[in-house]
Amino acid sequence: MTRKWSRGLAMVAAAALAAQAPALAQSHLRVTQPVQITNEDLNPSRTYNAPNLLADPSNPNRIVGAYADFRTGRCNLVRSTDAGQTWKLLTDSSPMPEGYPFCQQNNSNIFHGYLAFGRSGTLYYAIPGWDTEDRLAGSGGNFSVVVARSDNLGDTWEHTIVRNARGKQGPEVENNRPVTALVVDTKNGRDDIVYVTWQRGMPGMTAPNAEPTRVYTAISTDGGRTFGDRIDMTADAYKSQAVRDEALRIAPTATTIPAGGPAPTTTVPAEGSRAAQPNQEANFGGRNPTSAIDDKGNVYVLWHSAQANITPAPPPAYFLTKTTDQGKTWTTTQVGSYDRRNGFGARLAWSPKGGPNGTLHWVAMGNENPDIAAYGTIYYRQSTDGGATWTERRRLPDLDPAELKGQYIPNIAVAPNGRVDVAWWDTRLDPGTRSNDVFYTYSNDNGRTWSANTRITDRSISRLYGVWGVNYDMSSPPGIAATDKLAVFAWDDTRFTDPNQVDGTALGGGTSDMFAAAVQFEALGGGASPAAKIVLAGVIGLLAVGLVLLVVALAARRRSGEPAASKRTGPKAPAGVSG
Repeated sequence: MTRKWSRGLAMVAAAALAAQAPALAQSHLRVTQPVQITNEDLNPSRTYNAPNLLADPSNPNRIVGAYADFRTGRCNLVRSTDAGQTWKLLTDSSPMPEGYPFCQQNNSNIFHGYLAFGRSGTLYYAIPGWDTEDRLAGSGGNFSVVVARSDNLGDTWEHTIVRNARGKQGPEVENNRPVTALVVDTKNGRDDIVYVTWQRGMPGMTAPNAEPTRVYTAISTDGGRTFGDRIDMTADAYKSQAVRDEALRIAPTATTIPAGGPAPTTTVPAEGSRAAQPNQEANFGGRNPTSAIDDKGNVYVLWHSAQANITPAPPPAYFLTKTTDQGKTWTTTQVGSYDRRNGFGARLAWSPKGGPNGTLHWVAMGNENPDIAAYGTIYYRQSTDGGATWTERRRLPDLDPAELKGQYIPNIAVAPNGRVDVAWWDTRLDPGTRSNDVFYTYSNDNGRTWSANTRITDRSISRLYGVWGVNYDMSSPPGIAATDKLAVFAWDDTRFTDPNQVDGTALGGGTSDMFAAAVQFEALGGGASPAAKIVLAGVIGLLAVGLVLLVVALAARRRSGEPAASKRTGPKAPAGVSG
């Protein structure tokens, strides 16, 4: 073996080692084989929604999920203690209090429960609650708000009724649903400060004096045991005449009458009714709230506009309601103009990166072509100054929007190391409306750049079955649990439906399971992922071989009497001059 060859081999090995890091970073993500969360349930009529996942910050191998069982109308907890490899449905204990056993709500694009961890591993679960006596004909009935608390990861629960709507009649009927936001302040106060946020409708109040939906937050300063009065997040949003004027100015014009069609009929609102004076605060509200909390205890509630008694209705605008003093005072600012391109399903998360205020990360559906029905895509915005200003929205799907392959109902989570994970439902593999997949992207630089989209589901999910589609419209976002080592995803899946047992004349029915899969960034035992370890082992082995060969060559030269240093080939240096 020549010295030149030995040195060359060592140089190649060193170069391979130096180049390894960027090469691995650019490699395609590895998605684990999906596991069936509901494998213990063998009933062929089982029907679950996608679980809302959350990782325990004190032990990232422990992941919990809030889910609804549509057969019973009840909600419960699913738990994994091995980072999502195996799961257990905790059906022996319930987060629902006695007398309020049901949680199922007729809303789409939502989870049926929200989870948050507090101090010492305390788990909180926010959910609507009702019983058969609360269902009232023609109004949907009275839905109350419940927060459950567990100190043993869901084995047992304590229950608190946050807002009790039971017994209300006529115009006082309260639909306190969906409950869509739950955050916990673990830094301030003697105990956890718990914020639960929901949307309230009053179906007993009808046109021309209908009540718009509104957004409310209730706060507990004793770890969820008791809650104060609800606070209207929309209360100050429409005091400005300019805000209301903008909404009415952007409202669509009246429908065009086809040639030869009948003349439009108009109804003059009753004098003194809300509809007779559309530009008033009482006609404006909010809906679809989402919330986040930063490391100082500041709470942010993002919601979009709603209205009643205004025809035609204006498109949605976005508002942010914020508290910096543990809920004593709140301020509301408009953070998105009234725009037909705005969609629904916004989700908010906070990360410590981006400066002294950290970063608020916002994802939502939207549509650059609002005249195209049922089309949507996913947009991202961020704020690094506590919600005062926001970046322009940016598309996250990495395909040509002209192809009209829609993306819907996003979810977002932030890992402790600041990685931002976003997932959504995607029809790019089947541009129709009867199947979809979960797709994913992530950012390691606080939202400045995003990875290529990765498919999480191993097969497209048929929406000819289950409750996701047209007959029921009970869709949910994909669940995400973000840890430094993993991004764990969960979804509802109809793959085990037997078409022979489903009524072929209508959509719906069949079997709907919960499934989970993960993207692995680090090995669960620490260090790099298995793929990285394999490459690194190969590089180190190559280096070792080169070093051994070099040592052998040097030893051979010493035995032959050849100097270890290379010989000069030029003229000798003059005496007394060192080389």
